[in-house]
Amino acid sequence: MAASTTEIRQLIRADRTQPDSAAVAHVLTGTLFLGVGAVAAALAFISMSFPGFIPLGYGIWRAIAMLGLLVGFGTLTLVGGAYYVLPRLTGARLWNEPLAWLGLVITAATTAAGMIVVAVGWGDGREPFGLPWWLDIPLFVGIGIPPLVAVLTLRNRTESQTFVTIPFVVTGLGGLPLVYLFGNLPSQTPVASTTADLFSGSAYLVLLVSIAIGLGHYAVVKQTEKPLAGRQLSHIAYWSLLFGAGWFGIAQIAGGPAPGWLGVIGAVLGLGLPVGLIAATANLLATLQGQWREDDHVEPVAMLSVAGLFFATVVGVLAALAGFRSTGNLVGFTPYWEGIVFGFALAVVPLLSGAAAIQAIPKMTGRGLYSQQAAARTVRLIVYGSGALVVLLVAAGLVAGYSWAGGSFTGAYSAVGEAWAPATATARLFLGAATLAGLVGALGAFSLVSVILRTLTEGPVTTQEVLVAKEEE
Repeated sequence: MAASTTEIRQLIRADRTQPDSAAVAHVLTGTLFLGVGAVAAALAFISMSFPGFIPLGYGIWRAIAMLGLLVGFGTLTLVGGAYYVLPRLTGARLWNEPLAWLGLVITAATTAAGMIVVAVGWGDGREPFGLPWWLDIPLFVGIGIPPLVAVLTLRNRTESQTFVTIPFVVTGLGGLPLVYLFGNLPSQTPVASTTADLFSGSAYLVLLVSIAIGLGHYAVVKQTEKPLAGRQLSHIAYWSLLFGAGWFGIAQIAGGPAPGWLGVIGAVLGLGLPVGLIAATANLLATLQGQWREDDHVEPVAMLSVAGLFFATVVGVLAALAGFRSTGNLVGFTPYWEGIVFGFALAVVPLLSGAAAIQAIPKMTGRGLYSQQAAARTVRLIVYGSGALVVLLVAAGLVAGYSWAGGSFTGAYSAVGEAWAPATATARLFLGAATLAGLVGALGAFSLVSVILRTLTEGPVTTQEVLVAKEEE
């Protein structure tokens, strides 16, 4: 690697051959989608508590929010992070950078079009994005390009050692189009299509988290200049997340018409999610050894990574606990699972992706972090807001489940028809408080958007990394 200083305008040019141009463009585009997704999430929370106050309704705003947060932001930003680390870990130039740009254009255009299509009521209503089949195809193509670029970049490697980041990134990128395809295959029965939707939606989330953890291994080590504590812990995290991906989606209907054996498998394999997250968190803490401060302030990359992994571990444990049939029957079809999904989408993915982006942007653009205080404020807003959101939605789900079960067992009421209002009255109180917490979490997402964009445009000049290909030395 060679060091130089540069202006960001020199990185993204018409010829698109500048170093890291595709990576920078992915991060920039993803950041813009984070703002859109945060707005949609805020409107979804308001619509959840006050159904007649916001047009379109909760289901449509939720689908738009998932498109913005998971595809527009999560996928594009993490793909940009992958394009950043692969040349540095392999010693080879990014393979076919124009194709990488094409993947960005297809994915971003399809995501933006999908938001409009879902908003006007042309979506198919399937989890988690609700896109019609004629938008599923280009989105599948768009997210299918990054694994091709990654694998062929890896094929040209000059480094003999395989760093722990590479399996997380390459496997995650390859898994995204596969689980998306699985979730959108035509099904003959509603049960089969619902099962596929829930599995693929939750697997997509976990794969994004897995990619972010892999990028975090690189970001923390490079930023703090501390060696990774243990490859074994990273291997445990990798395999546990790989086998645990998707099963908390199945758990949501374990008490419904799904086969009994599917619920048992989901409960057992679903334990891989918290195990993998605990292993990744332990590895990070052992690497940092409690030293994540720089002089008089907290190091932002370490701070975002620690917060993201702790948050992910808590949400992963909640998801695994609800995977068992006794708990699943209680909280099925309640806001409990919305707390899990939004915990990952509005807190874990932004925190971990933000850590990778904040470490990568100065190296790619020659622009240092805009403000340490703004980064710390972002973490507080996301953790406090989204943390309260998860707690309140989980509480609402437990209260609703116990209310439904209590009324049924005692014969006092059945939570349908006229009895629906009294049966859900207590849960609605928690939902109202969750709306306020969700607005704070969305504000935290906006704060992250501000930090990244102001770093790109107003950050102090610093040293930029430029890959010098071996054949050009």
